[in-house]
Amino acid sequence: MSQPEPTQLDASADDSTQQTDIVRDRQTLEAELEVLREENRRLRDSYAHAKRATFRRTAVGFFAVGGLSLIAAFLFPALQTIFVAFAGTGVFAGIVTFYLTPERFVSASVSDTVFDTLADVEQHLVSELELQTETVYVPTASRPETNARLFVPQHVEYAVPDPEQVGELFVTSGAEAEQGISLPPTGDRLYTEFEQTISGKFGNDPDAIAAQLTAALSEQFELVEDTTIEIDGGNRTASIAVDNPAFGDIHQLDHPVVSLLAVGFATGLDRPVTVDTRDDDRFSGVVTVSWNALEQPSAQSNGAATRERETTPAPENS
Repeated sequence: MSQPEPTQLDASADDSTQQTDIVRDRQTLEAELEVLREENRRLRDSYAHAKRATFRRTAVGFFAVGGLSLIAAFLFPALQTIFVAFAGTGVFAGIVTFYLTPERFVSASVSDTVFDTLADVEQHLVSELELQTETVYVPTASRPETNARLFVPQHVEYAVPDPEQVGELFVTSGAEAEQGISLPPTGDRLYTEFEQTISGKFGNDPDAIAAQLTAALSEQFELVEDTTIEIDGGNRTASIAVDNPAFGDIHQLDHPVVSLLAVGFATGLDRPVTVDTRDDDRFSGVVTVSWNALEQPSAQSNGAATRERETTPAPENS
């Protein structure tokens, strides 16, 4: 006995059932996604709350130390000066800790991911344009909005362009040897913030520059745990060994630790510098900043040379 052939009504019913199942599955996935989003928000809020609670417990501890020291000052008159000093310190530290508690916390993994993405984009740009691996940090004292620019040359035998030319992304004007790209360094704004907080004047010799910048790396920005400095005046290089740097591998293009050192040396010495990084068994890595044989073009000297050529009479043909 033959089976009855499916009618058009049965096919329509099957299609409708499939569409209903798809809609139901999509709604289920959207609901699960919303649950995950809510859970992530809850975890972020819990993390921020825990951090704020830690800061505030620390502040309460400082207040307690201050209060106990003040009580001890009355109980032990012979040591009153010392206990009063402890009390003032504890209260002051408690006030600062309580009112400077951050309202938002960004985890280190998020910061690493953001920088890795930026570094990948810059490296891809360098690779696509077939540029050199050399990186030159050019001081831009004539441009008040920035301290230095990162110049990546196109040719192996390159020349450092004028500071006025590195303001654009693509450096195409001037001599062919000066062509390449110019990027804003990641260390530029870090250097600006560092410059605003230093006491006294920023140094202009390699030893002072290295000492101030490494202190900023480890103490102010906490980008490294420790540093070791070695200055080679004969070769005009400064080697800074770093331990446990933030943002991962220091060999990445324009790594913040490397960039801050390079921008600082270029600005302090007022001349272009190159950087190189290498591994070391004793440290996480070594950054070498070099200012050897890198002369920045001077508009004034170029103009003087041009005027000299114009005023010097051409030799007569014999």
